[in-house]
Amino acid sequence: MRRVCRSRGFTLIEASMTTAIIGIAFVAALELFGACTKQNRASAQTTVAMMLGRHVQEAMLSLPFTDPNPISATFGAETGETLATFDDVDDFNNQSFNPPIDALRQPIDELAKYTQTVSVTSVNPNQPSASGSAGSAVRITVTISYKSTDSAPVERIYSYSWLRMNQ
Repeated sequence: MRRVCRSRGFTLIEASMTTAIIGIAFVAALELFGACTKQNRASAQTTVAMMLGRHVQEAMLSLPFTDPNPISATFGAETGETLATFDDVDDFNNQSFNPPIDALRQPIDELAKYTQTVSVTSVNPNQPSASGSAGSAVRITVTISYKSTDSAPVERIYSYSWLRMNQ
């Protein structure tokens, strides 16, 4: 009578296939981890940018629409005005803040990689997409950009706009 001897281990082909399958799964998991990390960083930047846009809106909230000095006809900051002495909404026109400012107009040094750029444009109050005469309504746009290092390009992260009417 002949005995059939069966091996109880894995063959070389089975072991190679298992190694290949595990290797492919591991590489796919690493790529997924990298993509998730990149998306988390982008989400964090967007969240900070949204907060910085709202800071500018809050800083402008208590300011009058028109200059309290009736003699001034300047759209934008008057000569000699600084961020601390801005006294109406249009003073923020064409201003950039790096480091960005908070709602109290104080610099946020920890966020120095971000820049807030403000644009104030006169619009027609009945048709906000069209330009209007000064004194009726303005569109305020805050653009937040990010620069990770001195040699890195500037990335535009977020843009936030709202209308302000003369009451």
